[in-house]
Amino acid sequence: MFSKVFPTAFSGGRRALLVAGLALAAAGCSSSGGSTDAAPPNPSAPASAQTSAPASPTGAATITVTVSGDPSAVGPAGRPADPCTVWTNAQVSAAMGGGSQLLAEGPSTERPWSCTWGSRRSYLSLRLVDDAAFARTTSDPAFTSVPVAGVGDRAVLLTRASDGSQPELFFTVGTSHYAIEAVADRSATDASNTPAESAAEEALGRQAGAKLRG
Repeated sequence: MFSKVFPTAFSGGRRALLVAGLALAAAGCSSSGGSTDAAPPNPSAPASAQTSAPASPTGAATITVTVSGDPSAVGPAGRPADPCTVWTNAQVSAAMGGGSQLLAEGPSTERPWSCTWGSRRSYLSLRLVDDAAFARTTSDPAFTSVPVAGVGDRAVLLTRASDGSQPELFFTVGTSHYAIEAVADRSATDASNTPAESAAEEALGRQAGAKLRG
């Protein structure tokens, strides 16, 4: 979350990277200190089931991995089956300032109903969020939550409470929850891009309402 070293696909978002880092740290501590504590689950991913890697004969740590269910199955009938059709590449690129063209990478194969639009410098992601993750993340004191009008039935913009960086828009349409994350510059680690990123998230959130409602 803090280093902003991203892989080719960005469906996990910055908050997922924080959890991944904590999982690696937990594995390192377990290997050296004998603890078998499982890594914490991804706060943005559904936790319908869990599976554990088999124990290593050398005594390496066992890491619990969350296996996503399919929350899209309980979503509104009118929601597009392909999340990458909610916006066009042109709409996403314009919302992100028009400095570069962001292209849809295709629906995520790692999490239900998720799409990322990316360029070498920037990316924007849209994903479905389950009820538990939505409640947990939007009430987390590590983030500042500000209500946003005109996006779905209810929306809040989260930023890091410590420095106001890394905005992410969480919103509800009907009985389903979604999150939009914009990253204007992958190399930035401060709040300098927060105004542009939050503006992009809110603009696209307002555009998405009709399509997500069905």
